[in-house]
Amino acid sequence: MPTVVPPARNPFTPTDERPADDHRTTFCADLSALLRTMPGLSTTREERADWFDRKADLLDRVAVEDPSCDHAEVSELARVARAKADELRRGCS
Repeated sequence: MPTVVPPARNPFTPTDERPADDHRTTFCADLSALLRTMPGLSTTREERADWFDRKADLLDRVAVEDPSCDHAEVSELARVARAKADELRRGCS
């Protein structure tokens, strides 16, 4: 049987692909972790408020670190998440 030598890189990977330490890789991992911890309806208001705070923190970080994002939109999403956390803590939601 002939020996097949694997290519030096995956031929389907673009040569301009960002390195693994790119902020988008970190964001995807952090977003996945956040979504895995999304509280259900049976959790306490405080637990849900804490989750919305973590969501807002992640969005704030994206607004600062990702030059390609719409900073106004991402900042507004963070503000809405913090407002939801505040509503939950005050018992309004």
